[in-house]
Amino acid sequence: MSTTIQVSRRTKRELVKFVSELQLKLGRRVSFDEAILTLLRERKRSYPARRELRSFKGILSREEGEVRRLLEDLRREEERRLEMLGVTE
Repeated sequence: MSTTIQVSRRTKRELVKFVSELQLKLGRRVSFDEAILTLLRERKRSYPARRELRSFKGILSREEGEVRRLLEDLRREEERRLEMLGVTE
């Protein structure tokens, strides 16, 4: 059963843009429902990264090598996430 939701024009434009990008990535038509579910799944995947970022409180007191390693790990994870979404710079 489907339902109607109200969104602003700006939100609709962004969602249409995301649907288009997802369709290009997947090579098939994508519904608004599937696009929204994709966004929600990606949000769930980002929770562990957010928890890890919170653990960096007081990071300046850590050893320089450890800080560099943590930043490199975060950068790799973000690149992987963007690649999964098909977003390129």
